Amino acid sequence: MKVAFVTISFAIVAFSGVHAGLFGSSCTDVPSNLCARVYDDEDCKGWELDVPEGRMNFRFFNPVWYWYRNDIESVSVRKGCSLTGFDDTNWTGQSATIVARSRDRHVNLDDEDEYEDLDEEIESLQCTCTN
Repeated sequence: MKVAFVTISFAIVAFSGVHAGLFGSSCTDVPSNLCARVYDDEDCKGWELDVPEGRMNFRFFNPVWYWYRNDIESVSVRKGCSLTGFDDTNWTGQSATIVARSRDRHVNLDDEDEYEDLDEEIESLQCTCTN
């Protein structure tokens, strides 16, 4: 009986590790030619948009950028860079800045108090790098 319990316990622990790998975050490092990447869903899932240094405006009347308006749930910022999201177009309204210092930073906007108001609310963004 004791051997069966230990075997079952080991199997549960082993499956938990596999489960986390299969269904957990799919975030990867941001390529060196980009400032950040933004994603449709938490844990860097769904569609992804490459963000170079500079500004992006997701106006409702733009047939290309409209699709990203108010739909960003997670972001990955390259080390040495910072991304500021705004809840209005033209880099206005409420904003929050995510800074990645010595390593890439992956953030689910709804998971952190200082960024949760921007979850699915970003209408423009700005990204800068120091390196």
